[in-house]
Amino acid sequence: MFIYFSRLFERHRKEHKLIIPIAIFTSDQIRDEPDTLLMAIPEHDILRFQFLKVELKKQDWRRFIESDNPVAAALLAKMGYTKKEARDVRAAYLRMILRIKKKLDDARLAVIMSVADIYFQPDREQDEAILLELSELYPEEGEAIMELMPAWKRWGYEEGIERGIEQGIEKGIEQGIEKGIVKGIEQGIEKGKEEIIRKFLNKGFSPAEIADTLELPKGEVLKLIKQ
Repeated sequence: MFIYFSRLFERHRKEHKLIIPIAIFTSDQIRDEPDTLLMAIPEHDILRFQFLKVELKKQDWRRFIESDNPVAAALLAKMGYTKKEARDVRAAYLRMILRIKKKLDDARLAVIMSVADIYFQPDREQDEAILLELSELYPEEGEAIMELMPAWKRWGYEEGIERGIEQGIEKGIEQGIEKGIVKGIEQGIEKGKEEIIRKFLNKGFSPAEIADTLELPKGEVLKLIKQ
């Protein structure tokens, strides 16, 4: 933390007189994390550096559910709650995403949801049930709710599969339904990948960042970019 702080201070000290270092701890256990670096010799302190810390497991998740802060939504699953509250936390997160969805573009929303899904390990059936409940509670947002999928990675893939099936059926009428559907699905999946990658590129993401976020080999991403 001290090294990061020093680099930021060196780079931005002319325009920013104050830099506040904050560490966010995501451990699953409650701990008392250290927040101070001391350097001293007998009878003389050389350095005392103390950063702010946020230990998520010590935070009450209810304090954040009315927030529109994307980071709070992404990290809600790492906050303090019981097993009985797990479903309520997931529902609160999806509700937060619905609000945030209006303020973020698709690429940034995808990053937030991908981080959250690492911690939540979403259950698709549970998410669909929660989204159905939310659509009944907030009918004015019904369309947005039904568009929201449990995991953002499915957006492009499942759209691609659906398009592929449709294309495959049409082609199958002429060349054999079974063969057409298989080929159509393959084309649809590839087209879905291409669409997601195009959106990420438009938002300034590098091929390496896209590969890491989508969990794809970098070579495959570069190939799709060329196509």
